[in-house]
Formats: sequence, structure tokens, C-alpha cells
Amino acid sequence: MKIFMTLYQYELKKILNRKLVWIALLVCIGCIAIAKAANLSGNYYVDGEVVDTHYHMFQVDSAYSRALSGRVVGQELLEEVMEAYGKIPITEGRYSVTEEYQKYARPYSEIFNLIWDWRRSNPLYDGWNADEKDLYDARASWQEETWTSLFLSETEKEFWQEKEAQIEKPFTYFYHDGYGVIIKDFETVGILMLLLTAVCLSGVFPDEHVRRTDQMILSSAKGKYMVYWAKLSAGISVSFICAAVMGVVAVTAALVIYGAEGFRTAVQMYRSLDDYSYPLSIGQACIIAYGIFLLTAVFMSVLVMVGSELLRGSIATLALSTGVIIAGQMIRIPSQYRIAAQIWQSLPMSFLSCSGVFSQRLVVVGGHCFTVWQIVPILYVLCGTAVAVGGLRIYRRYQVSGR
Repeated sequence: MKIFMTLYQYELKKILNRKLVWIALLVCIGCIAIAKAANLSGNYYVDGEVVDTHYHMFQVDSAYSRALSGRVVGQELLEEVMEAYGKIPITEGRYSVTEEYQKYARPYSEIFNLIWDWRRSNPLYDGWNADEKDLYDARASWQEETWTSLFLSETEKEFWQEKEAQIEKPFTYFYHDGYGVIIKDFETVGILMLLLTAVCLSGVFPDEHVRRTDQMILSSAKGKYMVYWAKLSAGISVSFICAAVMGVVAVTAALVIYGAEGFRTAVQMYRSLDDYSYPLSIGQACIIAYGIFLLTAVFMSVLVMVGSELLRGSIATLALSTGVIIAGQMIRIPSQYRIAAQIWQSLPMSFLSCSGVFSQRLVVVGGHCFTVWQIVPILYVLCGTAVAVGGLRIYRRYQVSGR
């Protein structure tokens, strides 16, 4: 173990001494910080005229949202919302610039947008009368349509119906902008992490071949086995630490700027997950997402390093990794090809997103249903272990017959 730790520390030092690693990490952190600041910078224009600044709009809207915290999204609140919006005069163009909207309706905009999402139409224009039962029935109907569009089986639909029954209704609204931003930016942080891993680790194994030091390593007592595991462990450590730093920066920035209130808010209050039926709080959803984010960083590091040994070059590995990551963002397999679509969405370049981690497609094993955020991490661990063991064979064979 002492020899392994010495080799591990040496390999870790080799990776961290590369300027590229630090530059790439700083660039990623900078992108995360800029993304957070960009949301609140600049002015808001209507018909070419400056109406307000985005930062002031955020301050006003967050104050209104905080005032609604703790209120039940039931008949009483729905009537208040529709009464307030009913005071807006019928006018052409954006009603949000009217004085009546700013004075009466804007304080309820968060709940109004929720009603709009659940009913999939603007209640101000279709003459909807506040009705708690009708609103929750509309949400249930929307869920059924979503399940059908995803080609879920009857077993999967029964699972989601059981989970939906466990959720307390009517929902209670809490201010949760900080956690909403964390989930919203999860995909961006995930892409940056995948690219960072590809850039930093694609040369861990090929560098030895390029520098012609591989034969010297082969002649050492531990060259065939222990050096491989030391390199792999060092690369995994760097990827995990960099991902953890990026995650901490993203989460801390969101909670500092937008506030840390609302951890226990039902995840269904977040508009991108309002049809999700698993009984989770938005805070729990953030923990699940970033736990998978760290595990994916480890899995991706193994794929990149073993792939680089297989391809015999860092540039080829970097090009292939980048191409696959971009493909994951651009390609969407139609839902009717159920198995192919689910496999594609479970791959690292597609999985790190709100729709990926909290997909309503399930994995059925022995008659039991599991969500993808329960089963995919297990598959990553198993596949990562298999790839690492298979990589040892590739490494040893090259050392013996490479030149």
C-alpha cells in the first residue's frame, strides 16, 4: 500500500502540474459565475424602450414570491389570483406594462404562471373561473398525456399513480428561487464538467507513449499493474475534485444570490418538474442531481482515460469525447423507439439534465419499478468497474507489444 500511495501521489502531481488543468478549471468556474451574473444584468426593454433593469425586476418579483410563502395553492388563493388579474384592462400588446398589472396582478404572478402551466393555456384569455378541483384535474390530465407521449407501460403508469397519491395536496407554495436556479443550471454545469474531464485526462496514459517512457515503466517491478491503478486513481481524484469545486461554486452562488429558503418545497412547484409525481422536495432533488453529477464525473474520467489508452493518443481521445458530448446535446431519439431513447438518455452526455435525471421512464427489474436516478448510478458503478478492469488488459498488452 505504501508503494501504491507513492505512485498515486506522483501521478496526481503530474496531472496537477499541467497548466492546462488549472486553466480549464478556472475557465469553467468563470463560465458558471458569468452565467449567474448575466441573469441579473442589463435592462428590460418593451418596444425599444427601457422599462426596468433585470436586477430590480428580480428584487421586486422575489419580494412578492416571498410574501406568498407558506400559502396553500387552494381555492382561496386561486380566487385572489384571478380577482387580481381581472383588474387588468383589455388592451393590445403586453398587459404586463399596464399600471393595473404592476399594482394588482404582479404580486401573484408566480401562482398565475403555475396555473397557466398546469392548464396549458392563459386563464386570463380563456375566461377561467378559479376552481381548485378543475386546476388539479387539469394537471392530472396533463400527466396522463405526458405518460402516453413517452410510451410508458401500464406498470409504469400504475407506479406513477401510486407515487402521485403519496403527494400531499393541495400544494403549499414556498419561495424557492435559489434551488430552482440550481436545477436550471444543472445541465450547463454538467456539460462543463464533461468537457473539463476530457481536456484534463485525455493525456494521462498517452503521454507516456509519446515521451517514450513506457518501456522504462514496463521494466519496473510495479509497471504492469500498480502504475495503471495509480494513474487511474489519480485521474479519478482530479475529476472528482474539479467537479466538486464546480458544484460548490454553482450551488453557493445560486443560494447567495437568490436565497436559501424553500428547501422543503414540493418539487412539483418548480415549473420544469410540475408534472413529476415522485414525492420529493426541491432541496432533495438538488441533492440527488448533484450526487449523480459527482458520480458521473468519476465514470467519465474512467471512460476518457481507458479510451485514451485504446486510441493511443490524447488528441484523438479529446476529439472523440468532445464530439460525443456535443452529439448528446444535439441528438434526441424519438420516444416511440422506447428502448433506444431510454439508453441514449441514460448516457453521461444526455443524462446530466433535469429531464434526464428526473425522467418519467422507469426501469423494471423483477416486477419492481425503479426511477432512472435510482438505477443509472448503479449501472455507472458496474460499467465503470468493468471498463477499468478491461483497460488494464489494454494497458498491459500495449506495454508488451507496442514497439
